[in-house]
Amino acid sequence: MLGGIDMRLVFAHDHIFRRDDDGKIYSGGSYNNAVWERYLKHFDEVVVIARLEELSHKGNRIYNEFGSGRVTLKPIPSLSGPIKQYTNKKEAERIIRNELLMADALIARLPSEAGNLAVDAARDMNKPYMVEVVTCAWDAMWHYGKIMAKIYAPIARYKMKKRVGRAPYALYVTNSFLQGRYPNRGVNVSVSDVEITDIKSGKPAKDDGIWRIGMIGSIANKIKGWDVALRALSLLAKKGLDFEFYILGDGDDKPFMREAGRLGVAERVHACGVLPSGKPVADWLDNIDIFILPSYSEGMPRAVIEAMSRGCAVIGSEAGDIPELIDRSCIHKRGDYRKLALLIERVMDDRDYWHVLSVKNLMKAKKFMKNVLDESRDRFLADFVSRACSKGSQIAL
Repeated sequence: MLGGIDMRLVFAHDHIFRRDDDGKIYSGGSYNNAVWERYLKHFDEVVVIARLEELSHKGNRIYNEFGSGRVTLKPIPSLSGPIKQYTNKKEAERIIRNELLMADALIARLPSEAGNLAVDAARDMNKPYMVEVVTCAWDAMWHYGKIMAKIYAPIARYKMKKRVGRAPYALYVTNSFLQGRYPNRGVNVSVSDVEITDIKSGKPAKDDGIWRIGMIGSIANKIKGWDVALRALSLLAKKGLDFEFYILGDGDDKPFMREAGRLGVAERVHACGVLPSGKPVADWLDNIDIFILPSYSEGMPRAVIEAMSRGCAVIGSEAGDIPELIDRSCIHKRGDYRKLALLIERVMDDRDYWHVLSVKNLMKAKKFMKNVLDESRDRFLADFVSRACSKGSQIAL
């Protein structure tokens, strides 16, 4: 919305949206109406370039509904893997270019193959664009769990480093981690993409001996480290400790539960599917005592901040910006399930320590309140619109 002129934004990412039998579109991740409102403050219309798959049944999964009347989805074919990147690239490029022809600007979320193609098209078409840097391409590929992903990891890192480096505008979700790996020569800012609207006053004192351990992350692959979590829980179970484990995330839970059974903890493990962002997730976290995130790859972990805002004790890996968020005594090396088990056991053995961590986390979560982050993001987007979009072309780098 520039001087009363209608503005159209293209947003590109590899996210997979799902369509049910009634034609309604859903997201199992963090894309909900609150996310699109960030951009609708500055643009009249948002066209989302992403993948779309059919949703045969929801089961126990409660998805986020996709967008409002001012947000539309333009599906592109999958670009996942070298074969599909080759066979589907031409069609994906055609769709992206057609949408950019009718758009005023592009925001590409990286890493993503759709984002890479969109950035290249915007530069070729002299369209204003910016990038959102949300995680490390190398870490995401290397720890994905497949050999082809490991082979592709250095290529993905090179692609992302090149496009972030020369982007006129770059928004990082981390304070320093991604900035160090993918430096940008243009205008940039650090703003987390978490949505915290309420900080819990404090966790009530535990009145039972059962510790409820929670985790949020997709179980479709091992990037969030659910395999590390299960191995750690197996060690705790062998010591006779009393706990229940709950995981919230999208993906087929059969491989996850098979592994839990193999490790002897299936009766203590609960796969909770997905919930819409916001209050449903906050309510779920209110029943969690200890939150863990043994990720192999992270940017600024939204789930950690959400757990902190509900007063959970939080234990996590050294991935991404996790060490900048939580107490140093609660960090373990990636993949180190033995250390994770020891850290969980320490919290379970000392309720005063659990309480101290809870209070610290509540205090730190306050700087991630939605109104604080929205102000920084709005200033950055307003500058992008006024300086880049008003000229009708990109700032060359």
